Amino acid sequence: MFLLPTLIVGLALAVALGGRPWRLIEVPLRWPWLVAAGLGVQVALFGPLGSALPPRVAGYAHVATYVLLVAWIVANRRHRTLLLLGLGIALNGLAIAANGGHMPVSTAAANAAGIEIASGTNVSAGADRLWFLGDVFALPRSLPLTNVFSVGDVLIGLGMIAFIVLTATRGGRAFSVRRVVEPLRLRAYRRLAIGKLVSYAGDWLTLAALVEWTYARDASTTQVALLLLARAAPPILGGGVAAVLVDRLPKERVLVLVEIARGAAIALAIVGVLAGSRGIVLIALALSGAFATLGRAALPALLPSLLPQRQLSAANAGMGVAEDGAMAVGAVAAGLAATSVPVTGMLIVDLVTFAVAVALFATVRLRASGGSDAPPERARDGARYLIRQPALFLLVIAFAIATLATGMIGVTLPGLLGDELGLGAHAYGFGAGALAGGLVLGQLLVGLTDAVSRAGALIAIGLAAAAAAFIGLGLTEHAPTALLLLAFAGAADGTTDVVFKTAVQRRADPRRYGALFGFAGASMRTTMIAGILLAPLLGRVLDPGGVAVVAGVVLAGAAVAAAAAGLRRAEAPTPVTA
Repeated sequence: MFLLPTLIVGLALAVALGGRPWRLIEVPLRWPWLVAAGLGVQVALFGPLGSALPPRVAGYAHVATYVLLVAWIVANRRHRTLLLLGLGIALNGLAIAANGGHMPVSTAAANAAGIEIASGTNVSAGADRLWFLGDVFALPRSLPLTNVFSVGDVLIGLGMIAFIVLTATRGGRAFSVRRVVEPLRLRAYRRLAIGKLVSYAGDWLTLAALVEWTYARDASTTQVALLLLARAAPPILGGGVAAVLVDRLPKERVLVLVEIARGAAIALAIVGVLAGSRGIVLIALALSGAFATLGRAALPALLPSLLPQRQLSAANAGMGVAEDGAMAVGAVAAGLAATSVPVTGMLIVDLVTFAVAVALFATVRLRASGGSDAPPERARDGARYLIRQPALFLLVIAFAIATLATGMIGVTLPGLLGDELGLGAHAYGFGAGALAGGLVLGQLLVGLTDAVSRAGALIAIGLAAAAAAFIGLGLTEHAPTALLLLAFAGAADGTTDVVFKTAVQRRADPRRYGALFGFAGASMRTTMIAGILLAPLLGRVLDPGGVAVVAGVVLAGAAVAAAAAGLRRAEAPTPVTA
């Protein structure tokens, strides 16, 4: 169902990114007749001829079409840009073969889409083998051409877009696993990545547990907003401090001190929980958030001193995977443990993770492997520096607008997923886990392709895709589809995050990394707080779905700002001495 729309989207994106669509006809694909035969038989089966055939014969013919399509993928396996498309075809074919030629269909998904399950030859509500690979998702009924679809359909659509865009822009020579794992050969980088994964997993475990605990006690998005505000507001100060201090201190030492301070803050939170003092807990969260901002500025500022520039995209992707993988693990674990593990137990686990991170970060030593050895210089104010770099300044503005939308979504998730879509007390943890899983996939994709040459255009496209996902989230009435849309929004956001960090590291003055990342972090935290405060106000006049739609519209504005940055002439990368 996604083949023609994704073909159009892929061609449009290829043109927007400066690609050459005619490269598609130059790709030497083998045995194209297999595709023509497979699709031709499917068209015949879903028409009058299919209804005239015996059901068993039609089922076998349906399975045979997928055998032909998979055979074509295998014949062209050296074109790695086709692998995602092939995986989607294989999953659909597996579900259909397991059910005698019929694709399983979820009745709940069909109801959410507002369609009736037809008694055709290709779908069946009674097919229950490998049902999770069937049509278990639904486009909102308010959209035109609404329908149900499977995870295989999603992969086919994304695979088609990836094949078109990567072939048109890079001649198909894009995916490289070696590029992703290359930074991991450096022991210092491995320890940074593992330490970040462990630390942030505990951090998200605590935050998700406290959000679920607060909402379960008060059933109020206002109380959730207060908790998130206590976490998000102090990083504005932390970002300002980072802009002044990170460029003047050894960055690897900053990371150690940050983890020690955050561990002390969580210990204070444990005291507050045991004493029954919500005020102490909020103060502890505020301190932890402020210290975390220093670490978020120091880490990307440190990477260019460890790795050569050609590895920065993969290194940022790896760090993003570690951070957001930790978010997925911590949030989902909190959702699963919400009814069986007390909040103090989760806080103690978080305290242990900080100790592990300190042990790992304390052994990191800088190596001159292609980073900057520029003499120390006092960092200028991040805002003034950014104003003199129009493209980077517009990108920071775009991300600030985007975090306004994500702040609104964070407050709205418990009500939207828990109350309206029936996920209950585990809603925030599962929603955050889906979002984080998407972030990991998006960042990994950038690491595999090193697609950062047109930063403004790529970020604009990613933010526009996330905006569409948020609007769809507000319109859907189906919980699995809502989680899928959150994952899609996360994937789009993950790509933009890696592209932005890499663009800064390659274009900005290395002596001002800390100032720039600190100012960017402070501005984004400011707008996130605005989103957290705005969501309950909107909730008085709109339902949670309506708030999600508004967040999507705000994200669309961020995409426009990023597109404007893409129209500015990029500053040449700062020369780096070894």
